[in-house]
Amino acid sequence: MLKYRGLYERYRELIAGGTYGPGERLPSLRGVSLTEGVGLNTVRSAFDLLERDGLVRPLPRGGFYVRGRSRLAEYEPPGDSHEAGGLSAAGKIEYLLQKGGSSASFALAEPDPRLLPVARLERLHASLGGSWIEYGDQTGEPELRRRLTATYHPYHADLRPEGILVTGGATEALGIAFRTFVGRGDAVIVESPAYFNFFRQLSAQGARIVEVPVLPGRGMDLDLLEAELKKQAIRMIVVQPNVQNPTGASMPDADKERLVALASRHDVLLLQDDIYGDLSFSGERPANLSLYGRHEGIIYLSSFSKTLAPGLRMGWMHAPALQAGLARTKGLASLATSRPAQRVLSGFLAGASYRRHLRQMRAALENQLADYLEVLEGALPPGSSIVPPTGGCLLWVALPRGSDASAIFETAAREGILCSPGELFSANPFFRGHLRINFGYRLAEARRRDLLRLCEIAGDAASGKKRGAKRGGT
Repeated sequence: MLKYRGLYERYRELIAGGTYGPGERLPSLRGVSLTEGVGLNTVRSAFDLLERDGLVRPLPRGGFYVRGRSRLAEYEPPGDSHEAGGLSAAGKIEYLLQKGGSSASFALAEPDPRLLPVARLERLHASLGGSWIEYGDQTGEPELRRRLTATYHPYHADLRPEGILVTGGATEALGIAFRTFVGRGDAVIVESPAYFNFFRQLSAQGARIVEVPVLPGRGMDLDLLEAELKKQAIRMIVVQPNVQNPTGASMPDADKERLVALASRHDVLLLQDDIYGDLSFSGERPANLSLYGRHEGIIYLSSFSKTLAPGLRMGWMHAPALQAGLARTKGLASLATSRPAQRVLSGFLAGASYRRHLRQMRAALENQLADYLEVLEGALPPGSSIVPPTGGCLLWVALPRGSDASAIFETAAREGILCSPGELFSANPFFRGHLRINFGYRLAEARRRDLLRLCEIAGDAASGKKRGAKRGGT
């Protein structure tokens, strides 16, 4: 990571955590330069980003001051935990899953194929011959499990091949975990907002979903989590501590340690979905929860759908103390995972190819993020705000107070422009004023026009206009 980006991230977290409150002055440019051991231009570039994001304001010869209503402060998650009553947005989810997978869509969380190593994956497929024709090991190909261990052991505690369960993507992994451990009436804590498939799968199990808000820039509100754990019996906590979907927040190390301690103290299963961990912009891949305390109830899952190929459908789980039950559920559902896909992935993980690919992909996504922010900051209606994500390919956009993102979704969809309205990311009506936008695709001219039109529709909705004008061009 560039030095100014690291400095920017550090001060953004300090502001988000309240170390520097509204109206307070940040250290001087020269003071930061001396304490951090970096040049004045590096500090100035970092503070310029803070100003761009609406977090601080400069005063002539007076330094930088935290804004009273910064972008971080404008993002208002629910003030309390809530129990869900149902999934009113199911129809919209099904529509997006059927229609949303294309370069013309901002809806689904998918990378541009041009960011993926298509040619190398094709060569690996062609080299397989007939070696995969028989049924494979129910827990996964031994060679793949060895490769996964070699690649990820620095970020896990006690990661060993025999503790890994290979799955058909993260979706199957989620289903396995929920079907194994969650029964009808069990209370499950989920972040709010959160990935919509958590709600779909938990609802199918008959679980009671309890939402605990995500704090801007740092993940689940652990004070509210602790209060909920004291109030009632909780079966499982579901979190994305590394680049959360949809907010893009990442949990600080101290919070990860506290989260594991809370789950252990209350004897609660702790499921970590780490699908975006490899795409963190931090410069160093963030560690996973198992490194922050001993708790046999941690269930880890991840996937290569966002980093290598969505169509490969390759995921994996790690929960050594719980693997026997998970493997039984896996065997009942699908017996074994595709051997050709496992062998292709195993071949790609050999050597340094995957590490090089991730470096290139993260750099490309950071550049694309800057392009999207430049357009959005100039085109979104006044009163909108964005907290830049810590990685991945998703932007969580807060629209002006009173906006109805579902109405914006419906208007835009009639013009062939798809986005994800905020209501999909909660089982309660908390986020009607938010949109999730995928920046995984390069902002080519046609996509830029669509993004500008989406902002125009949001602006019309915010100002109460009833305009039916169609976008021009494509």
